[in-house]
Amino acid sequence: MPNPVKSPVKTRKPVLSLRQTFARNIRLVRIQAGMSQERLAADAGLDRAFVGTLERGQRNISIDNVELIAKALGESACDLLNPDLPHQRGLDVTLTRAPRTTRLYPIKRQPKASKPRA
Repeated sequence: MPNPVKSPVKTRKPVLSLRQTFARNIRLVRIQAGMSQERLAADAGLDRAFVGTLERGQRNISIDNVELIAKALGESACDLLNPDLPHQRGLDVTLTRAPRTTRLYPIKRQPKASKPRA
């Protein structure tokens, strides 16, 4: 009896929730723009820690805040909720941070005291 030909197994890519999709997209668009979380938060009038929790998908967000973030990024809210955005724009989904730049709020460092010579 001949062996039946098995069709290749199709692997499905994991389906992200809308919250996870939004989180991934704001992070990728922010990084592509070379913008820090601090800068995004300041431009949107939100707290930096809040933006961080959004990007990790740990927090629900109101429609009003979606709109503030979209405006700060120069994007439409619809685009930020689009699951295919990274593919459509050729964004690297492995990026996790924007390049380091100067701080929005620079830290003033105290000069080190010199040790007395013996």
